[in-house]
Amino acid sequence: MRPKSTNRDLPPRMIRVRKTLKSGAEWVAYYYNGRDAEGRRVKLPLGQDLNEAKRQWAKLECQDIPADTGLLRFIFERYEKEIVPAKAPGTQRDNLGSLKFLRKVFDSAPIDS
Repeated sequence: MRPKSTNRDLPPRMIRVRKTLKSGAEWVAYYYNGRDAEGRRVKLPLGQDLNEAKRQWAKLECQDIPADTGLLRFIFERYEKEIVPAKAPGTQRDNLGSLKFLRKVFDSAPIDS
């Protein structure tokens, strides 16, 4: 199976559908892209919220439910893993020091607030 070319942030067999409405707003929904007993493709709706869709996906795949990605902790971890290594050594030290203090206060804060 070749790697996904899009939606790499989603688990296997989970797809994101984006549509632009007449108003110009973007509608996003998540689907499980599985197979039935005869081998035909089945697209099951998982919802419009990413966290809830991942929970539904985990139930369908019989996997552990993923950690809640709606918290700033997830953003901090991703920033530290993906962005900080691409910076200069001095900037890396500064960013990691800043993250240490930010995590004390905002680690469990929801992203939406």
